[in-house]
Amino acid sequence: MQKQSILFVYVNYSSFVKADFEILSTFANVTKYQFKPGKGIFKTGIEVLKELIFLIFNGFKFDSVFVWFGDYHSMLPVLFAKLFRKKSFVVIGGYDVSTLSEYKYGSFSNPIRAFFTRNTFKFVDICFPVADALRKKLLVLNPKANAETIATSVDAEKFNFSEYERPKTIITVSGTDNHQRLMVKGLDRFRELATCLPEFEFIIIGATDGVKSCFEPLPANLTLLPPQQFDQLAQHYEHASFYAQLSRSEGLPNALCEAMLCGCIPVGTNVGDIKITIGNAGLTIDDWKPEVLVDYIRLNHNNIQLRNLARERIQMLYDPATRIERFRQLMAMS
Repeated sequence: MQKQSILFVYVNYSSFVKADFEILSTFANVTKYQFKPGKGIFKTGIEVLKELIFLIFNGFKFDSVFVWFGDYHSMLPVLFAKLFRKKSFVVIGGYDVSTLSEYKYGSFSNPIRAFFTRNTFKFVDICFPVADALRKKLLVLNPKANAETIATSVDAEKFNFSEYERPKTIITVSGTDNHQRLMVKGLDRFRELATCLPEFEFIIIGATDGVKSCFEPLPANLTLLPPQQFDQLAQHYEHASFYAQLSRSEGLPNALCEAMLCGCIPVGTNVGDIKITIGNAGLTIDDWKPEVLVDYIRLNHNNIQLRNLARERIQMLYDPATRIERFRQLMAMS
């Protein structure tokens, strides 16, 4: 039997986007198309035009279209799939169904972006929110949307867990190059927590030079690191005692899952699927009360039971085999 052909559209080739490309490639011929938006509507418009030209000459060749995130880049592939009576699938990651107007965050905080995203959800065949909290947001935006929550998966074999006794280190990971993302990901809260726990070392991984001034005055126990390669990132996970996910808006945070696989005790805010991910392996707070986290962290540093629970929970919730099999089933129906 001839393999299906899938057009795989994305913006950033992050670890979870790469994982889906690899999953689809196990049973289909997958062609990548990267949409490269620039700053400003003119540069983004050029990318939309490039995408349109590509689809005019190539869109009919594919059996289905698979898009990561709803945004500027998602509407045209979905429309072309509809035009040629092909199936289309869009993964919902969080930004595409969110609106934090005070930080100008989310596809629906910008009217042009909202137009592209809203029409994506209108014409796509199936949406795959990575978290059930995102499915609920999507259905508010489009009650008729065909949505199935399929969590992103993490390969446990790629993340080691060997050390129980660890230094007093708390980390968080967020590719951050502006104040908007800093606030959405709660890095200001992470800085505040550092001032409350001077005996712990705090590390933010992913902060670019352009955003460092936002942390001033920088606490003596807080280190800002640029984005890291996979091996470097895994080493940080393996030696940290806690991982903090203090976001104001979130879907399913992959870095949190990776850190838990490495035995980091998780603490986080109750947004998106953070609480579902952490479960009884750590602490989730509904309101920002750093003193609650301070007490919990001091009490549970090197809690062996929680380290084991953290890894076991991710293995249970986000087994790659589940995502692989469901995608295979759905693509076979297209």
